[in-house]
Amino acid sequence: MNRTILTWSATIIGVLLLGVPAFAQVDLNGTYTLIMHEDYIERGPGSDLGDFTGVPLSDEARAKALLYTSNTQEMIERQCLQWSPWVSLYRPQNLLIWSETDPNGRVMAWKIAGQHIQDDLTIWMNNPAVPSANALYPSGGFSVGKWDRDTLTSRTTNLKNNYLRRGNGIPSSDQTVITSYITLHDNLLTLLVIQEDPVYLTEPHVVSRVWRRDPGRSPGGRRAVCDSGTEVPRLEDSGVVPHYLPGQNPEEEFMVRTYNLPKEAALGRAETLYPEYRNKIKNVYKPPTSCDRYCCGWIELQGLPGGAPNLTCNDGGFAELGPRGRRAVEAERDKPGTSK
Repeated sequence: MNRTILTWSATIIGVLLLGVPAFAQVDLNGTYTLIMHEDYIERGPGSDLGDFTGVPLSDEARAKALLYTSNTQEMIERQCLQWSPWVSLYRPQNLLIWSETDPNGRVMAWKIAGQHIQDDLTIWMNNPAVPSANALYPSGGFSVGKWDRDTLTSRTTNLKNNYLRRGNGIPSSDQTVITSYITLHDNLLTLLVIQEDPVYLTEPHVVSRVWRRDPGRSPGGRRAVCDSGTEVPRLEDSGVVPHYLPGQNPEEEFMVRTYNLPKEAALGRAETLYPEYRNKIKNVYKPPTSCDRYCCGWIELQGLPGGAPNLTCNDGGFAELGPRGRRAVEAERDKPGTSK
């Protein structure tokens, strides 16, 4: 008798639970403004030539990146080439996210808006078949998503040859696979991306960025058309492809002369990504005593007091500030009792 009651009870509970999802899907619809105190150099002015820190490059990727000059993208035929749909991680770009539903209101896809050089990203939620790697596909690639508790996870394939991030020519091959995790914590949206590339990366490349939900914010910069034009007159009808010959990139030593970093640390070797590497170079690395560029971080660029620890900001440190920002920093430093 007791066994029968227990069996019926378990059956009833099981039936009831079938109608209740374990975790409700999160409504991601909305506009998100970027938070620029996080990796602002990459997301704002862009990485410097010769700065491959934090990226586990293969020898082929390093050699190709060192041939790069920013004039390469000034050629008319290259100005409107589409970037990876995930390049928003490396741009000062707000996010616009919306869902597309079927007649029954079920979400068939989540969309992240692109721009004139970046295709919209579509994350399909109806478990479609992944196209052949040889199929013609738009630059937005093909993404299939699912909910893992309150995190939207997706896998992007069918991408094209491109740049991993903007500014310094780090390449990304058409064999790249990108796994993303999108999580909304209150009003903060965290986007974690893991990029795997058997051609140009020796290990997965992991990047995390944060945006803030801002219903009143315009996504901004959403142009459908890319307009190309002559930006460097000497490239007009010349047939010249800007590049550096091997070993002749003048910025190959940029990180060495600017920050005293060992050259191997700047050129994107996987070993340099790990904390243990600090112990390897602690006896040979000497931090710079002053700084002429991006000295006091994002807060100084915003005209707010503060600075990077153990660095003295000289006059060159105000290069990115306007007059208003410079006055704000100087006024804060001139307050009574403030250490100069």
